[in-house]
Amino acid sequence: MVIPSGIPWLKGRQPIANAKQRFQMADLAVTAMGLSPKVEVLPLEVNREGNSYAIDTVTELKQIYPNTNFTLVLGADAANNLGKWHRSEELLKLAKVLVIKRPGASAVDFDEISIKALDISSTKVRDSIAKRENVSNFLPAKVVTFIREYGLYGSR
Repeated sequence: MVIPSGIPWLKGRQPIANAKQRFQMADLAVTAMGLSPKVEVLPLEVNREGNSYAIDTVTELKQIYPNTNFTLVLGADAANNLGKWHRSEELLKLAKVLVIKRPGASAVDFDEISIKALDISSTKVRDSIAKRENVSNFLPAKVVTFIREYGLYGSR
C-alpha cells in the first residue's frame, strides 16, 4: 500500500501539489511502473480532514485488516525524524519500521534495506522541473505530463 500524505504537519510549508494531486501522481506512477496488480495507492490521508498523522492511518488500517502486521517503509531522512511524529511511541508499537538506505545518509535505529533505486531526492526532482530540466529518467512520462498539465513545481 502506498498512502500519500494529506496535510503533512511536519513540513515547514504546505506542498506545492495538493493532496489529491499527490495521490493522482502516486497512482499514475504505480500504474506506469506496472505495479498496480501488487501495489494499491490508497487515499486514506487525502480524504481525512486536518493534519495527516501516521498513527491515525495505521489505526484505521488495523480496523480494516485486524489480523495484519504493518510495516512503515521510510527513507532515512523520515526515519531520523520519527521521534518528532505525532504519538510516535504509540505508532512504533503498532507498526514495524523499515528504512530504505540512501547512499551517504546517516545511520538509523531501524532495520534497513537496500534496493535498486535512483539516488535522487524529491527536492532535486522538483528543482529540476522548475529549471525546465529533463526529468524523464526520474519519473514516468504520465507523471511528467500531469505535472506540466497542472503547472506544478514551476513547470509552466
